[in-house]
Amino acid sequence: MRIQYKNFSEQPQRLDRLLQLADLAECCDSNIEDTFLLANSLRDSPQMNRCVARLMQDPSSRELIHSRQLHSALPPEELADFKPGTLGRIYYEVIKNEGLSYTYAPGPEYFNNLQTDADYVNYRVFCTHDFYHIVSGFALDVFGEIGARSLLVAQCGYPPMALTDVVNLLSSWLANDIFPGEDDDRDGELSQVYLVEVMSLGVCMAKACQPLFGTDWDSLLPLHLTQVRELLQINPVIEGRYSWHSQDKLAHLAL
Repeated sequence: MRIQYKNFSEQPQRLDRLLQLADLAECCDSNIEDTFLLANSLRDSPQMNRCVARLMQDPSSRELIHSRQLHSALPPEELADFKPGTLGRIYYEVIKNEGLSYTYAPGPEYFNNLQTDADYVNYRVFCTHDFYHIVSGFALDVFGEIGARSLLVAQCGYPPMALTDVVNLLSSWLANDIFPGEDDDRDGELSQVYLVEVMSLGVCMAKACQPLFGTDWDSLLPLHLTQVRELLQINPVIEGRYSWHSQDKLAHLAL
């Protein structure tokens, strides 16, 4: 259904709601707390209901959602013990080098103690999101986030990240930014052309690879990253500023 001004003028609360969600989505790349808040805000939405229904079509995802299985995050010292080149070791090194947290995602209590299927989906997405970056090759910064986000959106239509993609494009359009930025433009401002390019890479990857939501990441930690990618049928991005492979301090990890 197309958006019509009459729909909003007759029901101004709908416009207020849309603007509130859009405001949260616009802040997601700079404030991770807004990302979690946006997810909770959409837990009862029709979009989330459709997302859950799509995930239920995959047996592994359906089993996880029904069981409410918690993610067993290993402590950094155990991740560091994995052999070089393995998913576990590379995950450890990338998070360490980027100065990020191994436990940034909220616990079940934040997501309403996993009362509903949607709550569990929100919980699981954030607990495992960094693995999407590692296996896909998309960097764990503003330049690569759009790709990892689009990978999940293309596979199940996850609403918080889908809305963030849309708002990113709209913000870029409102800024009249329709041309690629300069190659040395690394100030965090993403041009509309850049956004579309990286979104497209994420979508194409999603169509070719296995469903990732239900992946047993713990079982893959001891395996070499190349083997993990083969199992998941992922052809990673290894060039461009949207790839962690092209970052000097990380490029050696997957050798």
